[in-house]
Order: sequence, then structure tokens, then C-alpha cells
Amino acid sequence: MDESLVISAGVYKYWHVDYQNGSIRIVCQDGQVLDDELEAKYRPTNSQVTTSTFDWEKWWIWSTTTRNDLILTEGFNPASPAPLNGRPSVYLDQNRWRTVADVLHEPARVKDLNERRAAQDLIQLANDGGIVLPLSTGHLLETAGLHGDRRYEIGVAMAHLAGGWQIRNPLDLWKHEVDRSIRERLGLMENAPVLHPIVTEPGALFGSDTSLGITDDTPDLDKFMAMLTMPSVILDMLVDPERIPKNPLTTWVTHHAAITAQIHVEHLPKEQRRRLARRRYWNENIGYYTAAYRRLASSTDFPAFSDAELARLFADSPMVGLVSELFTRRFIDHMGKWERNDLVDMFHLSSAAGYADYVCAEAHTGTQLRDAQRALRRPETVFTTLNDLVTAVRSDGARAESERASSD
Repeated sequence: MDESLVISAGVYKYWHVDYQNGSIRIVCQDGQVLDDELEAKYRPTNSQVTTSTFDWEKWWIWSTTTRNDLILTEGFNPASPAPLNGRPSVYLDQNRWRTVADVLHEPARVKDLNERRAAQDLIQLANDGGIVLPLSTGHLLETAGLHGDRRYEIGVAMAHLAGGWQIRNPLDLWKHEVDRSIRERLGLMENAPVLHPIVTEPGALFGSDTSLGITDDTPDLDKFMAMLTMPSVILDMLVDPERIPKNPLTTWVTHHAAITAQIHVEHLPKEQRRRLARRRYWNENIGYYTAAYRRLASSTDFPAFSDAELARLFADSPMVGLVSELFTRRFIDHMGKWERNDLVDMFHLSSAAGYADYVCAEAHTGTQLRDAQRALRRPETVFTTLNDLVTAVRSDGARAESERASSD
């Protein structure tokens, strides 16, 4: 691609990428058509996506799969925040996405009529400008455990209803909250970085430390090409027919189970166990805070935090407040069993509950998250059934565009 190309809707009508033959076609407003070879870095191998087309007027991308499914993705504008346009954000856990996908493809599969009707309503709201359904890295990890037609159905449903919306990688949100916490302590909030958590930014769900994301320093043409091609990357990962074995995370599970056992043998009163568990969570993750403090304070020193200060430090952070509460609760629950899925659930659902307007989660972590919101005196926005979720979303006033138009 010629880096001198002007990124302007006044010049272009469509940019069309054909992944099967490795070409790109640019259609200009004056009728001129430019054909070029697609750079190797944008060419996937054995892709389930055939084409991507960017419409400069509407500012969206159409992606076509090898089975002729058409997916619309909202475009990204690096010069302005994500255009939520008043739509509430609704995050679905993977098992809730399965229900929605079943209803989208074959409603009779969902025997619970309340859940079926709720899923149908959710689909209408997502398709007709009523809500945003962001995807996360956790969704990609969980979908990777499926294969064949089942994976394709769920993946296409997710890509179609998400429309390019993502919630940032939990690690980026975590680091951002740590930075803000230390800035507040040091009185350095002026010109503090702003991070929008739910975005259409290419690769935001993968994280800033990966090659798939973009930064402020990314050249404009590269940002545009990332926007044009990232929908196909995510769609391809969602519908890849081959199952990817899940990492058992044995070391992580064993380590956290050992912490729970250590706290249990202390035989302390409950409140003391809670303080010990919170302190242990702090010690496990203190490196993020020391790094931020030394960077912002230009000092190798690091202050000590009392138990009360730690509780306030965590509680003031949207995601960290919840994830620290989950770890604290599980560290003192010696009857509970640590599982590999806990890593995905605890971090992705905590980030969703911290930043999305509504969350529908699996029962175990969902119930604990709702309890954590209550303990932190936050609005309770986590639900464990689609029916309860949609009832709340509707009660709070969410409407599809067609519903708003008919009432005007």
C-alpha cells in the first residue's frame, strides 16, 4: 500500500479486501478504481473470511464468510470517542451467548420459554440500535474450545450482534486503574490519561502489549488498515472449525488453592480472615502499584498501606474493586474449589461489571459479583438469567430505534 494515500471520505467510496486472492480494490468518488496486492501481514492463512469492504459514507465494514454470512462492523474513528449514541452496554458470559446463538439459529432448541423470549428481545435490541453487546478476549478463549458447526453458529452470532464492539483487555483496564489510584494519592490527576473501556478500536480486546492493537503513535494508514482487517481477524478466530485445547493452568490453580488452604489453617475470625485475604491479594499484585508509583513519583520508595487504606484503594477502582473482592471471598472459602475457568471468569466478568451497564453471567461468579457490588454499595447490574437481565434493561428504558421512532 502507498503510504501517501489520503485517508479521506471525500476521496473514496469503498475499500474492498479479498482475502482469498490477496488483493485490495479502492473505489474513488470520481469513479477511478485502484487495484493493488494486499500486504502479507494482512493476509490470514486458511481464513474462514473471504472479503471485507469498508463503506466510507456509512463508516462501517462488511465481512463475508466462506458460508456467505454477512457481518456488519461499526468503524473506528481515532479522533473521537466510541459512538454509543445513548445505547447501554450489555456484556454476556459465554454460556449466555450460546443461548442467544441457539435462539438466533433455531429457537426451539431453548426449552425455557422465558429465556427464549428474553434472547429474542436481546437480539432485536442489538440488531436495531437499542444496545451494544461487546466482545472480550474471554469470549475468544472460550469459543476456541468448540469446533465444527456449533462453533461456527455461536461465532457468527457473536460477531453479528457485537458489530465490532469490544471491552478492553482486563490487563489494560487493571493497569489504567492502578495508574489512576497512584495519581490520586500523589495529587497528579491533572492531564491524567483517559481510557474508554468499551470501544470499536481495532484489537482493543487483545491488549496494548500485543501486536494486534494500535496506539496513538500508529501511522494513520496502519490504523485504517487495522480497522479494515481486524473484523476479519476476530471473526476468523470465532468461527475457526478447529478446536484449540484449553490450557489447564495447573500452576495458577494450585497456587491459589494453596493460598486458600494457608488462610484456612490460621483459624482466624471471619473479619481477620478477610483482612488477611485482601492483604494476600495485594501482595500478589503489588508489582503493578510499585511500578506505577516509581514512574509517577520518580522515586524508588513505596508507601505502606494500612488495611483500611487498602480497602479504600481497591473499592475506588471500577474493576479492581470487584476482582479484589472476588479473590478475597475465594481465599477465605475453603470449601470452594479453584478451577481453570476462574481466571477467565473473575477477570473478564469483573471488568465487564466494572464498566458495562449490565452483565449476564454464569450463576456462581455472577452471584458472587452481585454480592460484591452490594458490599461495595454499587448499583447491582449483574444478573444470572437472560430473563432477569432483559427485564432490567427494558425497565431502565432501552428501546430499539424502530420502537423509538414509532413512539415519536
